[in-house]
Amino acid sequence: MAIYLIRHAESVGNVDGQTESHASIALTELGHLQAQQLLAQLPKADHVIISPFLRTLQTAQPLLDRDQLTAEILPIEEFSYLSDVKCRGTTLSQRKPWVDAYWHLADVDYVDASDAESFRDLYQRVKALFTFLDREQQRYLDQNLMIFSHGQFLQLFQMLMTEPQAVSAELMQAFRHNMLHQPIKNTEFFIYK
Repeated sequence: MAIYLIRHAESVGNVDGQTESHASIALTELGHLQAQQLLAQLPKADHVIISPFLRTLQTAQPLLDRDQLTAEILPIEEFSYLSDVKCRGTTLSQRKPWVDAYWHLADVDYVDASDAESFRDLYQRVKALFTFLDREQQRYLDQNLMIFSHGQFLQLFQMLMTEPQAVSAELMQAFRHNMLHQPIKNTEFFIYK
């Protein structure tokens, strides 16, 4: 039995669609199909954890229905480093100048606005998931836990799982490089330890 970490299926935000808030981005038609297809790759779940964002619930829903479960919500949502208010009604390509400016700073403590978070905040949320999983790991020796999260959250989780390290500008830059050159694909998953 195992702990599976799974990125959500394709969302409107992934295909340069206009979005209203970080949390409300829905799956595309293809995303719903990917969520259905994911069922063939995953064993029976004993417990499911999702982020508070709609796209993780929509990705997990076929599994929840199949295995007759209700998801637990944890703060494993996407890295919201840009202001939600500023991004409202924009597309990925419209946000690109803001994205580029944020990553050019490489400041782990920079916060875009009161409704955004710093890279250090993301790091602390990822570390909190490690703490949770280490505490719960014995429970999943004979059960399957499915965790549905997001590309950036899972990218940092995977990096720290491979090489634990402190938060730093170097980690932030390596993280950005991996996001651009080795992104975790929609519905891609890996097993914890």
